[in-house]
Amino acid sequence: MSSISTTTPLSDDEYAELDTLLAAPALAGRAMDVSMLEGFLTAVALSPNTIASASWLPWVWDKITGTAAPEAGEATERASALAQRHHAYMVEWLAKDPDSFEPIYECGPEWSVPAWCAGFLLGTSLDKPQWAALGVSHPQYLAPFQHLATASELDDEAAEKAMDGVTPSVIAINAAWARQRHLKQSHSGATVLRDIPKTGRNDPCHCGSGKKYKKCCADADAAAA
Repeated sequence: MSSISTTTPLSDDEYAELDTLLAAPALAGRAMDVSMLEGFLTAVALSPNTIASASWLPWVWDKITGTAAPEAGEATERASALAQRHHAYMVEWLAKDPDSFEPIYECGPEWSVPAWCAGFLLGTSLDKPQWAALGVSHPQYLAPFQHLATASELDDEAAEKAMDGVTPSVIAINAAWARQRHLKQSHSGATVLRDIPKTGRNDPCHCGSGKKYKKCCADADAAAA
């Protein structure tokens, strides 16, 4: 992971601790594991609309309906704090050094590729209009996650191709929506750290798709503005 963040990333021991807390018998298998959680938080962090922890945290405890709340207690507070810290790190990582992104399953075989991708797709459901529009304009960005979330084998050619596509897709999605975040900051009066040049409708799209801007992200940018 990148070292540029001012938000402390979770250590290996903290990842293991969080995984154990989420697997507690009292949660009856409803909670995400760390693999699913990180994929989920990646999609949440990528979204051009800010998703508050009050909206995403219930899904950590109940990955099916997002409604079953855990009992209050020290373990719940600790798991919530770790999950929120990881979310804060993901947001900062993708904002400051997205090209260094790597999913947690690349760090060791104990983390599941299908669970990570299933979590990512679940995260997209928290901002459906934006992700649906992306799926229409850039279906290739979501294809790796859709394939791997339900993959029964990870050693065939299709799965290997999809796994090779996950990190580039995350980076491409982040780049495609960077302009929308910029426009939202400008519209709200927030401080903008850098200017993004205006793209002409017949210019190549700023997202790097190779399409003309008017055929790619123009409508989404207009909606964001």
